[in-house]
Amino acid sequence: MSQWHPQPDQLVEFAAGTCHTGMSVAISVHLHYCPQCRAALSELESTSAVLFEQQAAVPVTDSAFDQLMQRIQKDPVTEPEPAPVLSNRFPKALATLLPASLDELDWRQPMKNLRVSHLMTDESGMIIGLHHMKAGGRVPNHYHRGEEISVVLEGGFSDQLGSYGAGDFITRTPSDTHSPRADAHEDCLMLSVVAAPVKLTGALGWLLNPFLKP
Repeated sequence: MSQWHPQPDQLVEFAAGTCHTGMSVAISVHLHYCPQCRAALSELESTSAVLFEQQAAVPVTDSAFDQLMQRIQKDPVTEPEPAPVLSNRFPKALATLLPASLDELDWRQPMKNLRVSHLMTDESGMIIGLHHMKAGGRVPNHYHRGEEISVVLEGGFSDQLGSYGAGDFITRTPSDTHSPRADAHEDCLMLSVVAAPVKLTGALGWLLNPFLKP
C-alpha cells in the first residue's frame, strides 16, 4: 500500500475536475495503487452528489428540447476511431500516453544511471515524463526550479527525506534539495510531472544541467 499521498486539497480539485492534466494523470496513477485515496475520493464524490441534488431546479423553456434535438441532427455523424490497444503494465491514465513498448520512446541519458523521456507538456506548462534509474544508481544532489510530482511505477528509491515504493506520490518544492538512489535490487521507473527541469548542484552541475532540459 502507498505510504505517500496527494494532499487533501489536491484530491478535492481532482474530484471537481479542476486540476491541470499533469496533476490529473499523477493522481489517477496513484489511485490505481492506493485503496486509501480511492476511498477518500469516493467520499468526496458522494458529498458532491448530495450537494448537487440540493440545488434548486432551473426552469427550462418548452422549446429547449426541440432546439437541442435540432443541434444534434445538424452535427455530422462520424465513425469512431478504433480504440488503441493499451498495455496492462501501467494504469490506464498513463498507458494512453505511451506507445506499445517503452523502447519506442525518445529516451535521453544525461548520466550513466538515469534516462528520461518527455511524454507531453500540458495546458499549464507542466512537463509530463518518465524517469528510469538503474538499480542502485544515484542521481547527484539537485534542487527543483518549480514544483515536481513523482509517482513510483516500478521498483523504489530513497533520498534524504524518505523511502518510496510503487504508487507513492511524492511532491517536491523549489526549497527541496535531495539525491535520490534507486533500490539495489531493482530498477526504478517513475512518472514525473515538473514545472521546470531540476538543477544539479556541485562540480558536475555546469556539465550536466544543459542535458536535463526537456
